[in-house]
Amino acid sequence: MDCPTAQPLIEDFTIAAMEYFDAVDKLCNLVGSHYQFVSAKRHTEQARVTCKVARLALEKHRVEHNCG
Repeated sequence: MDCPTAQPLIEDFTIAAMEYFDAVDKLCNLVGSHYQFVSAKRHTEQARVTCKVARLALEKHRVEHNCG
């Protein structure tokens, strides 16, 4: 992508998506451990929100600037 404004948004979304994936992966492996599962579930939900916000920022930029 040639848009210098979009590049940091893409990087933010990439990082957020990887963190969300890692959180979900960890959560899947904690079934049966109630305390750790609850903590990991909370972290996963926060990662999901962060990922959604990053994705929406990128989509908004693309609509406003006709990027990609």
